[in-house]
Parts: sequence; structure tokens; C-alpha cells
Amino acid sequence: MKRIVFYFSAVLLFLFSLQLFAEGIRESAAKPQSGEGSRPSEKLSSSSSPAAGSSVWKVTKDGNTLFFGGSVHILREKDFPLPEEFDYAFSRSKILVLETDTDQLTEPEIMQYLLSQMILPDDVTVESLLDAETYYALSLACDEYGYSIEDAEKIKPSMIINMLLVLQIQKLGFVQQGIDDYYQIKAQNDNMPVKFLEPVQTQIDMLVTMGEGYENEYVSYSLKDMENTETSLETMMREWRYGTTGANEEALIDMRDNWPKLYKALITDRHNEWMPQIKEFFSTGQVHFIIAGLLHMHGPDGLLRQLEDLGYKAEKVIIRNF
Repeated sequence: MKRIVFYFSAVLLFLFSLQLFAEGIRESAAKPQSGEGSRPSEKLSSSSSPAAGSSVWKVTKDGNTLFFGGSVHILREKDFPLPEEFDYAFSRSKILVLETDTDQLTEPEIMQYLLSQMILPDDVTVESLLDAETYYALSLACDEYGYSIEDAEKIKPSMIINMLLVLQIQKLGFVQQGIDDYYQIKAQNDNMPVKFLEPVQTQIDMLVTMGEGYENEYVSYSLKDMENTETSLETMMREWRYGTTGANEEALIDMRDNWPKLYKALITDRHNEWMPQIKEFFSTGQVHFIIAGLLHMHGPDGLLRQLEDLGYKAEKVIIRNF
């Protein structure tokens, strides 16, 4: 579950990270990465290739091409420079496509919308939603990070969990911008058009309704999962960098089988909204680079699987420098 929450908590990670708009990352996005300027050669392998390249794919049909990049929404300093496959796809694309426009998170009306959605109804508190044991466990977790549960009584439990997750992963060094922002800045610097798959309000709605209707189970499971955060994140980062899929596939199947409401909200509903747009991108004849959360690429309902089922050819991009 922790891997799931991490991938889909982009909005809160952007809002609460103390170094979200770090100038160092903005500057690095405007500069060539190490190795840029050499003559990379593209090699393609099947989308299921187990351990080659990074999380970038080239998808083709009828002579048209799109690139897909699996993203993690925040990174550590040691994760730079990014795998060369990302810059390769970016350099060969005319249009960048991201999940949502995170720049809007600084707009007052969006902030107000988020705050309004975080708050519980007048006659509801966190304590009234949770049983005594779960409430006590959540209060202990808040205490560990210097917060009183009483100060969060009117905040939806899912948002309290996300706040704790943000504080925890900041301790692990995940305080910088992610791939999405990195390439959005590069696109702005290069005057490349940027499109978005969904409005930022959609991501906010998704976050604030996590666990709704089964708060006790969601909070209990999430708190237990926080014990394995460092291991889970290291696994996720390794799979992202090297393009392997085992843990990601396992997490998606687990969510589909054990958390069907969450799976529907985070995966299938959103993919159903995105797929007509993706098909339209193909029809333009212009190469787009679509960057979305890594879990959107994998699994039985992943974007790559859906496209292959529709007759598109998906191949992993592997860069070799000579």
C-alpha cells in the first residue's frame, strides 16, 4: 500500500515539501545533463524486457510515434542526472504531456479548493470516524512527528496519513522536484508546448477521498505500512531507474484484488479518461512525450498494456553511447 500512496500523493508532496521549488533543480533543468552532446544510439526492446534501459517506452502505430516516461513525482539529489532515455525521448518530441499542471498549486483559488476539500463536515471529527484503537495509533504517529491529533480533528484521515508520509519521506531525502517538474521547466525553457491529461482539481479530489467509507482499515494499514517506507521507496526508485517491473506489478495486482475502490479511483477511472486523449495525440502525427506516474505504465490495466491490446507496438528505449 505504501508504494501506492507514494505514487499518487503528488499534490501533497508539492504543497508540503520545504524545498519544492528549489532553485538548484530549476537551474539543472536548464543545463545539459552529463553526457549530453554525445551521439547516443537508440536500441529498442519489447515492453516486457526485464532489466534493460530505464522507464521510457516508444509506442508506434501506422507510422506515428509517442514516447512514454514512467515518473516518480519527487526525487533526491542523488537521483540526478536522470537516465539518458528520458532526455532522448524529450529531445525527439514536439509536445510534452504531463498528468497535471502543478504550477497551478500556487494559485490562491486552487489552494482554497484544496483546503475546502480537506475539511470534514461540521458534525464529523477524526475521532468519530475511527475506532478507539485506530484513533490512538494515529495519535501516536502524529506525536512522533511533532503534531497533536487534536489539532487535526477536522482534517480527513487520508490527508493526515499523507501529511505523515510527506514528513517521513522528507527525512529520507525526498525533498526535491520530480521528473514531471524537471521536464516542465525544460519545456518552458525550450518553448515546447505542454499539455495535461487532467486538471489539478481531479488530483485533489482523488487524494481527499482516499479511504473514504473504510477509514479504519485504510488508516490502520497505512500506519503499519509506514514501518517499511525506506525499503519500499528504495525498491521503487531502483525499478524506475532500471526499468524493471516486478514490485510495481505486484503492488498493482495487490491493490486491484484487495483495494478495488482505490484501484478504480486511481487507475481504471483515470485511464479511461486519458486513453481518448492519447489516441488523439497519435492522430496528430506529432511526436508527444507523455510523462505519468510509473504505476500507470504497468499492470493489467496499465497504459502500455491497453495500447498493445489495441494494436500499438510498445518497445522499451535503451540508449547506448558510442
